[in-house]
Parts: sequence; structure tokens; C-alpha cells
Amino acid sequence: MWLKRIELKNFKRLVDFQAQFSPGVNVVKGPLNEMGKSTLLDGIVVALFHNPKSTAKELKDYVSWGSTRHCQTSLEFEDKGNRYLLEKDFDKGTVRLIDDNTREELDTFKEISEKMAELLGTKSDKLFLCSSCIRQTQVSEISSGKKEINESLEEVVSGGKEGTLALQVIQKLDDKISEIRKGLDRPAKIPGSLASLRSQLEDFSQSYNEVRDEVSKVEAQKIELMKVNKQLAQVKEEYENARVLLEKNKQRKDIEASIKGLKQKYDEVGDLLDGIDKLMTKLEKANTALKSIEGLENEQQSSEFRKRLDAIQNRRGDIEKGLATQEKRVTETKEKLDRRKSVRFLGSGRGIATSIIILAGGIIGTLVGPFYLLGLIIVGAVLLAITIKARTALIRDKTNILGIDKRIEEMKEALGELGKEEKELLAEVKCNIVGEFDKKERDFKFWLKEKRSLEAQLKGMLRGKAIEDFQKQKREIARDLAVEQAKLTEDLIETHLSPEEYIELERKVQRLEATRNDLEDRKRDSMAILKAAKHDAEEQVRLEEKLEGLQESLKHEERKGKVYELAREFISKARTEVLSSVEEALEKEIQRYLAVFTNGKYKQVRVNKEALEFGVYSDEKGDWAKPEDLSGGVIDEFYLAFRLALAKLIFGDKKPPLILDDPFVNFDSVRLANTLDFFKTLASDYQIIIFTLSDLYDKVADNIIPLPLGKK
Repeated sequence: MWLKRIELKNFKRLVDFQAQFSPGVNVVKGPLNEMGKSTLLDGIVVALFHNPKSTAKELKDYVSWGSTRHCQTSLEFEDKGNRYLLEKDFDKGTVRLIDDNTREELDTFKEISEKMAELLGTKSDKLFLCSSCIRQTQVSEISSGKKEINESLEEVVSGGKEGTLALQVIQKLDDKISEIRKGLDRPAKIPGSLASLRSQLEDFSQSYNEVRDEVSKVEAQKIELMKVNKQLAQVKEEYENARVLLEKNKQRKDIEASIKGLKQKYDEVGDLLDGIDKLMTKLEKANTALKSIEGLENEQQSSEFRKRLDAIQNRRGDIEKGLATQEKRVTETKEKLDRRKSVRFLGSGRGIATSIIILAGGIIGTLVGPFYLLGLIIVGAVLLAITIKARTALIRDKTNILGIDKRIEEMKEALGELGKEEKELLAEVKCNIVGEFDKKERDFKFWLKEKRSLEAQLKGMLRGKAIEDFQKQKREIARDLAVEQAKLTEDLIETHLSPEEYIELERKVQRLEATRNDLEDRKRDSMAILKAAKHDAEEQVRLEEKLEGLQESLKHEERKGKVYELAREFISKARTEVLSSVEEALEKEIQRYLAVFTNGKYKQVRVNKEALEFGVYSDEKGDWAKPEDLSGGVIDEFYLAFRLALAKLIFGDKKPPLILDDPFVNFDSVRLANTLDFFKTLASDYQIIIFTLSDLYDKVADNIIPLPLGKK
């Protein structure tokens, strides 16, 4: 089978795309990545295998960006001289396959899928992607198609798809065995025949044993009942006498315990009232002390007064600190002036006059006398400038001293005002000095704290009640105490037992009660057994017959299960022996291809078909190794050989196209050259389509299909 032409619409990047294929080697080249190579490969797979009515999520991913319609595919291909046209509309959910020779047309996906399986060799896209279609990044990825590969290889050996596979027979036998044994290993909602029969047998065995035991126990229970009645009468009389004596002593003990408890409560209430009286006295003392502190009426007033007094003292401290600073500045400035006598002279009127005289003398001398008197002009000018600067500095310092003196006077006045304010504030609380207020404040806080503590204690003792309530409670307890003391009669006093005698009598009553209860239970059990006895010897015989029937049925089902297990074991063994030929054939094909791809370096391969596990013999290691333990190039070379071997064994003479998405990237130049020569030879039997970005394959190409930039 070889593809001739494909047309894709609204398929990802390929909005409206056509490509022509030829027999032999077709090379599909894109100038850059993401130019449509993978999209075209996906389009071929979708056109061959996918159902247009499918709701699979990945089909939505094939829709072109911005399009509201699903994709359409059209594929022309040829097989054994017959031409076909396969069209799929994923927007309408329609499909049709037209035979160009016979003009026969199929329009259901099921019919077309069967026809494509007949032409292509499979209707499974997973099997196709694990064999004939090889992507660059998925050369070694075959696990997703493991089931399809195993079944297809088994079909090769067992004679094709018309017969039932041995694996399917084994599965059916497993189902039968599982159905029979269901419920044996773990509970099941609907158990199998073995579990059901065993359950029935267990139930009937239990019923039979119950009937047999019941018949044997009935006569024994009659004799037992007579003995129990006699013992029970004696125990009841002895128990009643002991119980009455114990009850009187228990009643006396309860009354005495009640009297003791009431006395304790009476004393506790009395102690509580005494404590309350003491707290009330202390609380009155605290209130008197608080009232005696003049000027302070409550905590808020005391706190506010303290804040005002602290503010005055803070302000006084700030002013005094500033006053000391200003006085220090005045002293330092005056000392500075005293040290700078020359500045004082130059800044005075005499200094300025002297500078002017020298300057004028120089000017006059220059005009009437020698020219060298010009130096007097320069000296006079410099001296004048210095005297002016000195005078300016002298005036500034004196001005600073006057300003600081004024500030000092203002600060002293402020201190005087603060003293007056403080005195007036202290007068409000009847104090003359701050220390007197501090003592008064400490006393006030002490008695206020004491008062609150006493009030909290009093509240805790009263527990929300009034003193009158406790006084009333005390009177009620006294009344109850008199009532309990009256209950202690002469009879209760005369039957008094010592603690040791009471304990012994109590134990005796318990023993007698236990004996009585035991005898009554035995009596009830005996009577119940006699009353409930409803099975006779005839019923016992009937159950024995049914039990034997169930045992025979169970043996029959067990033999049936063993037959299924033996059949499964035989078929499985036969299947393993037959499938060994598949492994041999698969190993032979892989070895042939791998020797070509590795330039003869690796020639021996072994295959475990069931687990799809492989081994390659390495001459360097002198041992077998997994392909994954070898280099990246050898991994790709091995799995490429495996896929080609699969295609040959599974598809036989069907010859599906071999689609290669640049799987040779890890091949070195020598192995790549050998591999391309091999594929050129293979192209006489298979149509080969290579997707690539490289020009390496042009020399073996029979047809080059370029992919242009941009959407197609």
C-alpha cells in the first residue's frame, strides 16, 4: 500500500494544504521547526485511523487557530493496483471510502475501519505508531502499544484473525475459574458456586449440630432443673435474712453519714459568715482611709493630676536644660572675644582710622614722591579690608551675646511662671510641695488597691448571693440536722455491726445473690431449652440427608474448577511453546536490521515478548545489556530495528507506508550512510516518507515535498 495524495483543511497550521506522494522514498522538508512537519504527520495518522464522530479532546486540538469548524481530511492511496479515496469530515462527523476500480462506496466508520485493516494490516493507531510510524522523540516508546503488539504477534503464529487466540481462551478460562472461586479469597456481593456451596454446607452443618446437640441436652436439662429448684429455695431464705440485716446497717450508716455531712456544711457556712464579717470590717477601714485623704476623690482625678504635675516638671526640666546651654554659650562667646584682642582692636574705630591713614598716605606719596610708595597703597587697602571684616565679626558676636541674654531672661521668667502654676496645682489637692503629693498619692493608691482586693474577695465568697441567703442556709441546715438525728432509732442502733462484721455480711449477701442469680439463670436456661426444643430425631435424619447432598455438589464443583485449571495450564504451556517461534523470528529480524544500522557492531539480540523486554550482546562488556544501558545512538538504532521487524512480522504482505520523523539524529555519519542505503533498498517493497529539516536525505529521495513558511 502506498499513499498518493493528501489534502487537509482547518488542520492546525495547515488551513488548506495538499501534498503528492510517490512510490519509493519521499522526503518532506520544512525550512524551520514548527513549519508543519509534525502537523502533516498527525494529519496522515488522523486520516487513516480516527473516527470523525469521536468526541476525544485531542481532536479539538487539531482545529486551526481562529477557525470555528473542525478539520477535513482527504487521502488517496493505492494497493495492489486498486486506487482508493478516503474522505473524513470531522465537522459533520461523516466518512466515506471509494474504490476507484469497482466504484464501491462505504460510509460507516466500522465498515471502513475493517476495510482499512484489511488493506493496511491494522485498524489500531497505537500499533501503527509502535511499528510503521516512527517519531524522532518516540523511537524507543513502545509501552503504550504493548497489548496490541502481543496480540498481533500471536495472530501471526495462530493463523490470523479468524481463529480465537490462545490468549483469549486462557482469559475465558481465567474468567470461568474466577467465577467459580469468587468469594473464596475475599467477601463478594454475589459469591461463586464454590463459595456459595461452602456457605450453604457450613450453615446446614451448624443447623444439624444444633439439632443433634439439642436432642441430647433435653433429658439432661430435666434432671438439672430438679436439682436447681431445691438449691434455689435454700439460698433464697438465707439471702433474705442476710439482706434485711445488711439493709438496716446500711440505713444507719447512711443516716450517720448524712448527719456528719450536715454538721460539716453547718460549720462551713458558719466559717463563711465569719470570713464575710472580717472582710466587711477591713473594707470599712479602707473606705475610711480613702475618705481621710483630702483632695483626691477617685482614681481618674488622681491620674489626671499626676499627668498635669508631670507635664509641669517635664517643661521645667527642658527649660532648665536650655537655660544651662544658653548661659554656657554666653560664657564661651565672651571668652572668645577676650582671646581675640587683635580682632577687637582692628574692629574698633582706631583700627579703621589707621587703615585709612596708611591708604591715603600711599596715594599722596605716589602722586608727589617716588613710585615705590605704591606698596603703602596695597598695605593700606589690605589692612582696611581686614579691619572691615574684623569689625563685622565683632558686631555679630556682640549681637549674639545680646540675643542669648534676652533668651536667658525669657527662660527665667518661664521658670517663675511654672513655679506659680505648680503651686496652684498642689493647692488643689491641699499640698504645699511635690513630695507631700507623692506621699498622698501612694496612700491613695494603696487603700484603693486594698479596697478593690477586699471587694473581689467578698464577691468571690458571696458568689452572687446576699449575706441573708447564707444565714437562711445555716438555719435550714440546722433544721435538716435535727430531722436526720431523729431517724436514728433504737432498732437501728441495736442491730449495729462492727466495720469488719459489716464487710463480711456484705460479702456474704453478694455471694448469696450471685448464687441465687446463677441458680435462677440455670433454671431459666433449662426451662427455655425444654420449651424451645422443637427438633426431634426425624428432623435430625432429614438434615443429615441434605447435608450429604450439599457435600456431593461441592465435590462436583471442586472437580469442575480443577478441570478448568488443568485446561488453562495445558493451553498456556502450549501457547508459550508456540510463541517461542515468534520470539525467534522477531530476534532474527531485529538482528538483521541492527547489524546494518550499527555497521556490524551489534549482531546478537534476545527478546521476551510477553514483557516486551530486550537484551543486546555487547562484545565490549562481554555480557548482555539492555538497549537503554547503551549509547543514545544504539538505543535509537535498536528500536528502529525492532519497529521494522514488527512491521514485517505483523503486517506480512500488507506493506503499510513507513513514516519516519527524522529518527536518525543520533546516528553517526558512517551508520547513517549504511542506513540510508538500506532504506533505499527497502523502498522497493515499502513506500517511505521521511520528515526532516535537513538536506541529508535528498540523495536517496525519489520525491521531495517542501513545506513553505507561514500557514498553508
